[in-house]
Amino acid sequence: MTRFERITKETRVALTLGAGGAVATSVPMLTHFLDQLSLYGGLGLDLEAVDLMPLGDGHHLAEDVAIALGRALDQALGGREGRARYGQRLLPMDEALATVALDIGGRPYPVVDLPFRAEALGGLATENITHFFRTLALEARFTLHLKVTGENAHHMAEAAFKGVGLALREAMGEAEGLRSTKGVLR
Repeated sequence: MTRFERITKETRVALTLGAGGAVATSVPMLTHFLDQLSLYGGLGLDLEAVDLMPLGDGHHLAEDVAIALGRALDQALGGREGRARYGQRLLPMDEALATVALDIGGRPYPVVDLPFRAEALGGLATENITHFFRTLALEARFTLHLKVTGENAHHMAEAAFKGVGLALREAMGEAEGLRSTKGVLR
């Protein structure tokens, strides 16, 4: 299990990976999406996150949860030995399709294309979903390519969170040794 806590003047985030607990945030739509990331990623995420200075769009909370989750994932992955390293997924959600490819090898680089038509989903600005994934990739130190097409913003967001979760599960899977012909990562 990996525990991580982040407390700022704006938010309070406490999480444990591998605990199999519950996800609770003060932005219900963010909670919904994080539940999916945890389930499909096999993260066993136990998370409590509260926005102490709510702006009404979920910005502070989405950002700080991504920072905390990314840092916890980075800690849990350690030197990345014994991990498959790469993960990918095509994930349909009705008319939406997420295309996800990632490399947990320690080189952070997010390429995120989420062309939402709606400005918000249940109190969570859709721009903060894009920000969440970029921040997660930077803090967890992985390369993430994420593109979603579709019409319904909720379907698009769900496809993104589920697809990233499944790709992470694949990348974090067991493999022998260090997956690098160089003999080192980074």
